[in-house]
Order: sequence, then structure tokens, then C-alpha cells
Amino acid sequence: MTTFSYPFNNSNEWNNFWKCFSDIETTEVLNIKGNFLINNKFCKGKVYYISGVFSKKWKSLKPDKKRYTFQIGEQENCHGHFINCDMTEFFGKQKLCPWQYSTYWAGPSCMDFDRVKTVHTPRIEKNDKDCWNVLWGMIQGLRQYDGKSLSSMEMDKHWDIEEMHWIGPFAIGHLRGLSEFQEYHQSRFLDFIPDRDGSKGINKVIFTDGNYAGLMGHPSMTCTHKREYFGFKPEGKQPRISVMDFWTCDGEKLLDNWCQIDMIDLFRSINQEYESFIDEALYYNR
Repeated sequence: MTTFSYPFNNSNEWNNFWKCFSDIETTEVLNIKGNFLINNKFCKGKVYYISGVFSKKWKSLKPDKKRYTFQIGEQENCHGHFINCDMTEFFGKQKLCPWQYSTYWAGPSCMDFDRVKTVHTPRIEKNDKDCWNVLWGMIQGLRQYDGKSLSSMEMDKHWDIEEMHWIGPFAIGHLRGLSEFQEYHQSRFLDFIPDRDGSKGINKVIFTDGNYAGLMGHPSMTCTHKREYFGFKPEGKQPRISVMDFWTCDGEKLLDNWCQIDMIDLFRSINQEYESFIDEALYYNR
């Protein structure tokens, strides 16, 4: 059985979605397998893009004959098989995603409404030099956030501060360099959920394959919605945040990070009005 990101409940729904696109192209950019067992199973993961022209009606959405590119993370591990597909470009252009109504995000890669998703490939070839120490050091740094200053996490020790790329959901953007990443994602994410605790996530794994690595949590953390996020006012709810991360490492520093966040389900989990709105538009669970 496969667990999908919103709005797919099963493989039939996933496959039927792609039948609504023509001229489909698939580009795999990263494929990894852990070199140790977790609960008697090796972890596997990959990042790929599917691009196609929306040419046939899907749910309530009419085809617009435009090409869309979907960034997809897939992992198989002791918890099962998971697929996390970023839908925010597609839903945004169909006026189903709140980011296009908000000036909350102003990253250089997010300013232009007419921008399109592009394929990002690793900027360093895969090799056998294990990146565990670099990766684990970064994760430990995230956990030492003091609630006041981003510098308390010492991310500059673990990332290539000038050359790093964070390739996130389309709604957030493709962020280049540590300063842009901290300004337009990390700082705002921590304002949103300052009490987040990644150690209490479930269905979690982390593994390396030479200088490449992967992580998954479905959901990835416990947290409380404390401040505005994408225009959603806090209601004291516990956001549901399913995440996959994939990294490359140049030996001493992390370089590329494809970050899959199920943004639509996150939005649904913090705002009842939006949940009802998009579920109705997509005939979800009908």
C-alpha cells in the first residue's frame, strides 16, 4: 500500500490524475538507497519531476492546455511506501492555493505569478564519501534553536552558505544561499510553529547513501500554529506537516536540498474554511 500526499487516497486516483495530462515527460534527478537496515529494511528514496500539458478535465478543474511541472519525492522504508507530490503550482494557477492572494512571501524566486517550476539537478556527482556527520550535525543544530535567533542553530557550519540551493514547494520557492533560505523560509516557518519538535514525529527515517541523503516524517513533527502563515491567522491548531528531504553534500557542507512538504494538507490542517473549500472543489473523499 502506498501513502500519498493530498489529495490522492490511492494508486487509482494517482494514476487517473496523470491521464489528464498529455505530452508527459519524467526526469529523475536523484536515487538513493541506505547502506544500513532500519527495522530489517533498507531505506530507498528518489526525487523526480513529471511535466505535462493539462489537457483533460480532472475533478472540477477544466483543462487550460498549459504545461505544469510537479516535483515529487518518493520513499520506501520500514514504515511503508510514500509519495509526496508538490501540487502548489498547479492548484495556485487554478485559484485553489492561498499563496497567490498573499504578499506574505516575497522571495526573489516567488515574486512573479507567471513563473513556472523548473527542474533542479544535483550539482555534485554521487560518490562514496559518507555525509552522515555533516547531516546529523545540521539536524542537531535545528534542535538547538533558542526561540530567538536563527544564529543559535549555527547553520553556517553545515551549509555551503553561498552555493546552497533549497528546492522547496512552489508556493515557497527555490531559494539560493543561506541568507535567502533563512529570510524566506526558515525564519517564517519558525514564527509559524516556534514550538516544533522533530524528535516527536512519526513514520520517521533518516539515511545516507555516500554523499547523498534522505529523511522522511509523515507527519514530521509536533507543533502548534502560533503566528500568521500564508495569511492564515493562528487558531491554536496542531498543523499536520508531512515532509521528505533529500540532500547532496560536497564533502564538508550540504549543497542541494529538495524539500517536499505537503503544503495543501498543511493548509487544510490549520484552517477549516480552506479545508472545506478545497475538498469541495476536488470532490475529496466522495
